Amino acid sequence: MALVTQSGGLVYHARALRYRQGLWAPFRRHVADWLASALPVGDELILVGPSAGHCLPVEQLRRFRRLTVLEPDPVARFLLRRRLAHPNVEVEHRDLLVAPLVTGTVGLDDLLERREGATVLFCNLLGQVQLGLSTDEQARFQQQFQRRIMPQLARRRWASFHDRWSLDRGQDEPPVPSRVELDHVPTDDELGEACFGPAGAPVIVLDHATAELFPEPGPRRYFAWQITPRALHIVEALGG
Repeated sequence: MALVTQSGGLVYHARALRYRQGLWAPFRRHVADWLASALPVGDELILVGPSAGHCLPVEQLRRFRRLTVLEPDPVARFLLRRRLAHPNVEVEHRDLLVAPLVTGTVGLDDLLERREGATVLFCNLLGQVQLGLSTDEQARFQQQFQRRIMPQLARRRWASFHDRWSLDRGQDEPPVPSRVELDHVPTDDELGEACFGPAGAPVIVLDHATAELFPEPGPRRYFAWQITPRALHIVEALGG
């Protein structure tokens, strides 16, 4: 993994240091409240792409007897181990998600097959995948995610929060709801109206191609994450 990118690496860690306790605080509270009910305590929790845990309620994670961390970023792994302070942590530095699904090699599905009772949390990762893939690779990733990963998730508790949209939107512009709850998979128009209201100028967003990963009906939560004073992310949260 590159140490300097706009969506991760050192840039992300620097943003967390600057904004975690202030600008990010409402988003972090919403994630913690949601996870308290979405992830009941079990024996093992597999964290897929947690970075350094900047947005995770680590005190909730410590309630699991065993934690398995899948994180390719070496800086993130170092910071997360210190933050978790958990006596039973297994760390996997290889990419077991993206490359295996794109290239057809062994990956996360094999790990889940061997860890039948483990709970899985995708940690704000799936919305970043398309930023590093070609159109064909992204299509293959989505297809293989549904073919190889979703059947494994159906056999266990799991949750994911991930970028649905991002856009240039400053704090001085009309506020958006910090949390939206919907009982179904919304269309883009429905989600746009729920987040930005029915009136006003059209909003141009970057679609992070996560809607296609989880097409099944079911409740969704959406959190507004003002990641910088000029950039807003709409984060989708769901689980099973």
